Amino acid sequence: MSWTSGARRSAFGALIVGMLLVGCTTDSEQPSPDPTPAPTPAQTTPADATPSPEPTTEPGPGPTPWPEPTRPAAMDRDDLDGAIAAAEYFLALYPYVYATGDLETWEEMSHPECIFCKGAADEVTELFEAGGYGDGGTFEIDDIAALPPDDEYAHFRVTITGREAESFSYSEAGEVIAHSPGDEVRFNFAMIEHDGQWTTREISVQPGDG
Repeated sequence: MSWTSGARRSAFGALIVGMLLVGCTTDSEQPSPDPTPAPTPAQTTPADATPSPEPTTEPGPGPTPWPEPTRPAAMDRDDLDGAIAAAEYFLALYPYVYATGDLETWEEMSHPECIFCKGAADEVTELFEAGGYGDGGTFEIDDIAALPPDDEYAHFRVTITGREAESFSYSEAGEVIAHSPGDEVRFNFAMIEHDGQWTTREISVQPGDG
């Protein structure tokens, strides 16, 4: 499925969105910040993506029933376990919003200044207003690491590494309008907890190690 401005919907694989936050490694290893300013999603187009494939003659599968992810009980916590649970949940919402167009929970958990969050929400809105839909893009987690807030960072830092499955975006007529083959990827989350509510301050994306 496409990313903002006609690129692929996922920022996975070869795309590096730029480090808007610091990647996490282990609880005992403090990562150093990347001074390079991060581009907005619309400024970056992955080299291996196929944002505008030729329309197919075969109809798409039609919108796929996609159950909403279950909110983990650990999200009631305000500690590192809660931050990890919130990041996992937000990641699980990603293919769900593209398959259903339901952005209610996604937007509730999105910080107003989260570029990644807004880019996805805008694209889902555009896709469904045009009668389209998405399919695929589930994420299999291989590893999670996290760090709590400290004197330098006010947010929890959660890194989730794994593999994204193949995904498609379809037009109202069932034509493939964007395709992502899936790839190894690493998500770096900045998570904030306030008054019992977790929000995603920002997400940066890097290729995985695989």
